[in-house]
Amino acid sequence: MSDQLKSKLKELETKKKELQPKIDEINAKREEEIQRVNKKYDHLIYDVDYTARQLEDEFYNDLIKSFVQIVTREFDLKRSSDIYELTDEFKDYRQAIGQFDMFPEELINKLHRVINGEPIESIMYDLENIQKKYLRS
Repeated sequence: MSDQLKSKLKELETKKKELQPKIDEINAKREEEIQRVNKKYDHLIYDVDYTARQLEDEFYNDLIKSFVQIVTREFDLKRSSDIYELTDEFKDYRQAIGQFDMFPEELINKLHRVINGEPIESIMYDLENIQKKYLRS
């Protein structure tokens, strides 16, 4: 009985060795297909992600441009008036812009300082540098 089991075990090992090249071939084909599928989906994911990043960058740039516009408008109003007070629009903008997490905290602080009495010129004369620093390509 023991010899019979040993014989069966040997036969099993022989069959495994005979089948191993076929298993290796199937694994290689599977790996090739996985790579092909991964490449296809990586490309699709990249395209979607790229579009999402473009939209995010566009929105972010719109936020920065709105900052430039409100500061410029406020500065122009100050220059055209003998008695100058911050407009409600400027104050409302400062409140509203805080809801956008992506809006730079540094710019919010600049707005806040102007509301607290710092002259608008402190931002106005730095707008070019602000745009260079914050606008995304």
